[in-house]
Amino acid sequence: MAGMKMRALAALAVVVLLGVGLVGCGSKAGTGTPATTPTTGQAVTIVEQDYAFTPSSLTVKVGDVVTFVNKDSTVHRVSIDGQDLGQQSTGKSVTWTATKAGTFPFSCTIHPDMTGQMTVQ
Repeated sequence: MAGMKMRALAALAVVVLLGVGLVGCGSKAGTGTPATTPTTGQAVTIVEQDYAFTPSSLTVKVGDVVTFVNKDSTVHRVSIDGQDLGQQSTGKSVTWTATKAGTFPFSCTIHPDMTGQMTVQ
């Protein structure tokens, strides 16, 4: 009985290992280069607190999703790349997705001293 369990476990291990190997070895047909899977952007957070953005200067990549989180006791309204992200009450957030490379200033349109700059690579 123990021999049968060992053979069954060994067979299962082979199936699992083959499955892992197949998943990790994809390629484009006929090219010999690994297949690429489109990835979603990384999550980046900017905190709005004490009438300031933290961080106020940052670098992200195309596809990254930037979330502005309001931790102040007043409302804020973020604008970036000519896009108004809308008003945020305390504890609320808005998001912006970096769709192109460049340097983009951002600000709170309610509090003009609240500014920052994002570089998208």
